[in-house]
Amino acid sequence: MTDTVPQPAIRDRLRDLNTKAYYLLVALSFVYRTNSATWALKLAFALTAIVAVAPVQDFTESVFWLKLIRNGKIALLGAALVFTLVWLRSATST
Repeated sequence: MTDTVPQPAIRDRLRDLNTKAYYLLVALSFVYRTNSATWALKLAFALTAIVAVAPVQDFTESVFWLKLIRNGKIALLGAALVFTLVWLRSATST
């Protein structure tokens, strides 16, 4: 028997996804509009966007797969942190 995670109401889920998409659009518009952003910062924001917007609860109801996807999202956020630190180091060295 597999454990399942209860789904929130569809209106609450859509509101949460809409809020995430709005904040992401605002953040990415500032980064990609400036010419001073390097590849490391753009990659960090892209990885963060993938993690933040992906509606994991809509992919599966299995607790095992939710934990596996969550660990993958943590790894992507770790990579985004590394790229952010690379950008900070290159920005402060110039």
